[in-house]
Amino acid sequence: MSTERIEIKLEYVGDDYVDLNNMSLQALESFLSVTNSLKNIAESISKEVTFTIRKGSAYSSVNGTPSEIGNIYQSIDEAIVGESNDEIITSNLRNIQKEIQSQVFRYQFKYADIKLDERIRRAKKITKKRTTNIYEKELTILSGFFNSIGGNDPNYHFDYGSNNRLTIDCDFPDVDELKDYLYKTISCLVLKKFSKDDDDKVFYYHISVLEDEQINNFRELIHILNNQEDLFKRLESLYEFVDNSKSRIKDLRILLKSYSSIFNNINELKTLLILSKDLKDNTEIKEYRENLLYDFEHSLDKI
Repeated sequence: MSTERIEIKLEYVGDDYVDLNNMSLQALESFLSVTNSLKNIAESISKEVTFTIRKGSAYSSVNGTPSEIGNIYQSIDEAIVGESNDEIITSNLRNIQKEIQSQVFRYQFKYADIKLDERIRRAKKITKKRTTNIYEKELTILSGFFNSIGGNDPNYHFDYGSNNRLTIDCDFPDVDELKDYLYKTISCLVLKKFSKDDDDKVFYYHISVLEDEQINNFRELIHILNNQEDLFKRLESLYEFVDNSKSRIKDLRILLKSYSSIFNNINELKTLLILSKDLKDNTEIKEYRENLLYDFEHSLDKI
């Protein structure tokens, strides 16, 4: 564990191990893009850092004093959680996120024992924090005929006919799952961002496809989460949600996978960990629960 460097390594492209001495064009373009973005982030904070590119796998690192590297990590951490106002940091980290979230490349990105690649892979699209928060947020359920998906910044559409279409943004990991629903009428849990001052400024961000048996239970839960500020009532609604679930593992999988979009209090995360503890080894939720546990413990360290 070193606090004197931040490391990034491209290990695989598809099933092929990456060798710095014999890289494909696809691997080279991705690695150079990520390395250049890391350089841009680092030099925006300190001009005294150095860089290493190591033979073998495609490995690069930014090196400096613990203080310098700690400051770079703090800037990356702020951007991951949506608290950065720095365009250089957020735009370059968004480029790194695009490569890490790709289904083609397998990256390691770490500082000391902190696995940045896992946090970046799970994070929503990294953007600069607005200086004035003009948007409200709420969870909602949308239904419609799902007729297209794609784009460099992926999204999908619900078609209601007569040129009436609704666009929902999503992340690269969602694309493969969503393709199975093309040309079907489906329902989705989404995060809605809207401006009270401008009815045209409404944006939707995908959380999960819902099966028919899940809709009513989720509708009751998000009604409480959208409208209730009392923490005890919010936590009580979580217990009721699980008790009333007709598909407990599927429901918990959605909450665990997308907790950062659904919950905003550390006690809600703790409750979700408690409610899923007896299923911690279930293959459908194990990875998502471990990710939540990692972030929960990381949050406790900051308190």
